[in-house]
Amino acid sequence: MNTDIAFLHAPSIYDFRKRNLKEGPIGDVVPSTPVFEMYPVGFISMLNYAISQGFNGRISNLAVLMLSDDRFDAEKYIKNVDAAIYGIDLHWLPHVHGAFNVARIVKKLHPDRKVLFGGFSSS
Repeated sequence: MNTDIAFLHAPSIYDFRKRNLKEGPIGDVVPSTPVFEMYPVGFISMLNYAISQGFNGRISNLAVLMLSDDRFDAEKYIKNVDAAIYGIDLHWLPHVHGAFNVARIVKKLHPDRKVLFGGFSSS
């Protein structure tokens, strides 16, 4: 494995680039701007702690990558992220669709690896 843990931040709605989204209660966050799609600060703290304990890891902000490039292939990207553990943030309920779809892709591409969710909504 290249990485002990890979933290993945998903967009609120995984397939937002294919949907004709209408304004609604969460319409102002789907799709959103790269400013909103910053990964949680907890990723930095957890990664720093893991590194201090001798592990290695990485953070991938899939949401910003998908917003920044219409041709970005998230599934291909995830396939190339080789980690023992994939940590996915699920802090707010509007992110359920994106987080669950990213987890589904991870399990499809890396079926023997662990997927962990964290955040208020996850708890």
